[in-house]
Amino acid sequence: MIDESSPHIALPRYADTGLIKMMQKDLAEASQGDLLAAFIWSREEKRAWQIICALEHWQTEAEEEGRRARLRASGDHMSADFWASMREDWQRDIGRTAAKLEGGADRLSALAKEARAVHEQLIDVAGDFERYTADRADGEQILDESARLYGQGRKVMKAVSRALREERDDAHRLVVFNAECRAYMASSQSISLRSIDALHHSKFEEWTAWLLQRDGYKVQRGKGGSGDLGADVIAVSPSGQRVVVQCKHMGTPGRSVGSDALQRLNGTARDIHGADIVIMVTNGGVSKPARLFAEDQRIKKIHLIDRAVLQRWATWGRPVGEILDLPEPDADASAA
Repeated sequence: MIDESSPHIALPRYADTGLIKMMQKDLAEASQGDLLAAFIWSREEKRAWQIICALEHWQTEAEEEGRRARLRASGDHMSADFWASMREDWQRDIGRTAAKLEGGADRLSALAKEARAVHEQLIDVAGDFERYTADRADGEQILDESARLYGQGRKVMKAVSRALREERDDAHRLVVFNAECRAYMASSQSISLRSIDALHHSKFEEWTAWLLQRDGYKVQRGKGGSGDLGADVIAVSPSGQRVVVQCKHMGTPGRSVGSDALQRLNGTARDIHGADIVIMVTNGGVSKPARLFAEDQRIKKIHLIDRAVLQRWATWGRPVGEILDLPEPDADASAA
């Protein structure tokens, strides 16, 4: 509390003598309560300004982290063949992080603007020392709004930090994934898309059966033929489910499988062949209508392996259960 004059504080020596006299008069008339109220207001203004600075500093941090994340996601380094197997997932995951960081920066910018408005309110009430009387001490305080904005800013920064931690975990997972893919690509089991394109359609079916066998499936039919009714390959999964696969080898890889082919497959795979899982494999693309049909909620899902997914399966060695998110084998089935 203020109870005596400090020897370290003195009235500034203003150049204007009239100003000096006015200030001396003000000080002489000031009560101890006036001086305390002025001190409280100066502290409130200082805290409100510190909160503005903190929010704007956090905003700058989030913006910079977002910029760096965008560079990590789509920088020139990602064009190298070394990153091919992880490029799509990397750009998706790190891009998602960048979006979170940019969203956090936008939120912090909005909070900082609100904090500046609160600071202006404090400036407007400078000299209104009635605000600090005992009967108004329990009322709504302007600085409480600044504190609320600061608390929201801290939550945003926690979310920013969490997004960066999750990105590091994702990046580690993808680097391991990339190493596994490159190791498989160096093995004799890997087959490139170019080699797949050069296969005869019957060899494409045999090779699809081999891939299923590689992934632990028991192949019952290794290729199609006359009267196969759309079932080129039939296998049993490690979890005991019956898998029916139709293979569409495109002489021109740019061609796409249409919805008519999927409709025919849907009509035979389960009713005639008793399939639990239905898969269409092609070295080409899949048309938009065909994709919509495959995902139609009115029918059971048809799993699609197009050219991009085929590369993951054949060239990079990823298991079919992983790339299609198929049911994991249960312990009983594995033991049997």
